[in-house]
Amino acid sequence: MVKGENAENERVVNPMPQPQTFCLKPEDIFGLLQEINLEENLEDALKILTSRGLDFFNSTMAGIWLFQEEKFHSFTISARTEQQERFLRQSFLPSDFRNFVSTGIVGEAFLEPKVTLHEIDERGNEHHPGETGNHDCFAAWSEALREFRIRRILCVPLVHFGQLFGLLILFSPDPFSFDKDSVYWLEQLRPLISSNVYEQQLRLAALEREQALSLLLRGTEILVKAVSEDQLLAEAGEMAMEILYLEAGFFHMEIDGEWKLRSPFGRLKQFDTIWQEWMNQDKQRNFPLGYSPSPTPTSRILEEQNQKDIPYPVKKIFIHPIITYRGIVGELWLMDSGVRDLEQTREILSAFVRMLSMSLETIRQRLELKHLATTDCLTGILNRQGFEQRIIGEMANTLRRGSAFQFLLLDLDGFKKLNDTQGHPVGDLALIHVAQNLQKSVRLGDIVARTGGDEFAVVLTDLRSGPNALKIIERLKNNLELEKYGLGISIGVAEFPTESQDYETLYKVSDRRLYVGKQNGKGQIVLA
Repeated sequence: MVKGENAENERVVNPMPQPQTFCLKPEDIFGLLQEINLEENLEDALKILTSRGLDFFNSTMAGIWLFQEEKFHSFTISARTEQQERFLRQSFLPSDFRNFVSTGIVGEAFLEPKVTLHEIDERGNEHHPGETGNHDCFAAWSEALREFRIRRILCVPLVHFGQLFGLLILFSPDPFSFDKDSVYWLEQLRPLISSNVYEQQLRLAALEREQALSLLLRGTEILVKAVSEDQLLAEAGEMAMEILYLEAGFFHMEIDGEWKLRSPFGRLKQFDTIWQEWMNQDKQRNFPLGYSPSPTPTSRILEEQNQKDIPYPVKKIFIHPIITYRGIVGELWLMDSGVRDLEQTREILSAFVRMLSMSLETIRQRLELKHLATTDCLTGILNRQGFEQRIIGEMANTLRRGSAFQFLLLDLDGFKKLNDTQGHPVGDLALIHVAQNLQKSVRLGDIVARTGGDEFAVVLTDLRSGPNALKIIERLKNNLELEKYGLGISIGVAEFPTESQDYETLYKVSDRRLYVGKQNGKGQIVLA
């Protein structure tokens, strides 16, 4: 078997120079076009073209390169040997190759690129008899061309409405290949091939767009049901990968004036710490005065020196701002490793981010409304409604822990006189002063609220009644520093769950003791 393979390779790679014997007929060309048109898949259709090209035009290699991201990328190829196939599959043409096949504009007339024949010498370099200077557009391929004994290369530009978007290239080891008849048929065939390839590209793009829009509509239902920002970003990351065919990305969100990496998705999940460090270094280099997000989508091509600390291969980062009525609140960073062309999905991406922005704003407004509904607008601490929600939750937690808490109801002494003599603005300052000092005097898990005009409530968690509890309450009372306003304070205390296991009864017990303290000279702490 090995011997047979070598014999075949020897026959193909080292052919004896001879005129081509295959004679193209119109029915061959029409049959080829029919085969191509029957294929719905662009790659399969072009594969037929390149494979038939080997026989029709006495070639050993044939390939189609499409112009994407400033380079001609190998899209579909056919070859006589596996070695030649590997070579074509890994090859791309530089962007300036357009200069060799496109004549540009002369005067006011556009001269369309023509089919060009390139002769290759035995060293694998392009041969230009009688010319001086280096015009070798296949210099990068010279070693492979010499190894495959290629003597002629035929370039067929694929043009649509004057726009060069691809190349069909045929390689032959026969120095007599690509005669006038071959070039004639390729010239006739070229507009049909170009239109077919272009239509196939449009069909493929339309199919991908339809699928993306379908996913986008389905994703809308998912995002609008998110109840928290974390859930929203996690769902959006998974959707971005599915809709845009991405491998990785993350959200870059502003949190309390700082920009931080959040909700990495795809291949970045296990590398979020490394990326955060990379971003911090990048900001120090490029944004020493603070990060400034762009209001429009931008692309960043990463140079080699910027990729050394990144564990995931990234050629380009596409950054799309997340904008609400408040301004830019975040960014969606998408990693492009060269597998997908994100430029082709800009419109879908913009629609996706707009939907994300609306969902994010809805969640934030919902949280703001909830905050306003449970927060006292003057002092910034919990109001009665918010306090009732918190204390009911704390009751359940206390019972589960088998613990107890002290419920304090506080009422200012002399507050009406302060309002009457110095005015309500001073009274408001006194209330703010009390709220701030109460918050400073309690622990993190304790609860502080303004439950009425000059009435405050405090829950001291995991604390049982006794001498230690009394000392803590007295210290809290002294920390209020009410002397500057000429005020005092009375405190009624009840214990949960010893004295009551429901909020209404607990409140009544504390309120009754607060009233007793008021009646007995004010400024007192009344416990059980």
